[in-house]
Amino acid sequence: MNPRRDKFWLLAALVFGLLVLPFLVHITGVYVLGKYAGGGAAAFFGGYLRGLATLRWYSWVLALGPLVIVASWGILGRWNSSSRG
Repeated sequence: MNPRRDKFWLLAALVFGLLVLPFLVHITGVYVLGKYAGGGAAAFFGGYLRGLATLRWYSWVLALGPLVIVASWGILGRWNSSSRG
């Protein structure tokens, strides 16, 4: 277990959730549901940032979801390796 590597992956997951994932959600929504009524990707990202600022749960789930997944993966990996002995 390397704490420096763990910090890198946690930071990468946070950056991905904050900056990349909202655009992927927007692109997926455009292909599945059609054009975003509020405008383009910039308007969607602006709404997402407003959601973070006003503490909307759905914006925070989108932002922190990857971080939670990576942290859980690390915890389960440590638990699994310690249970082996």
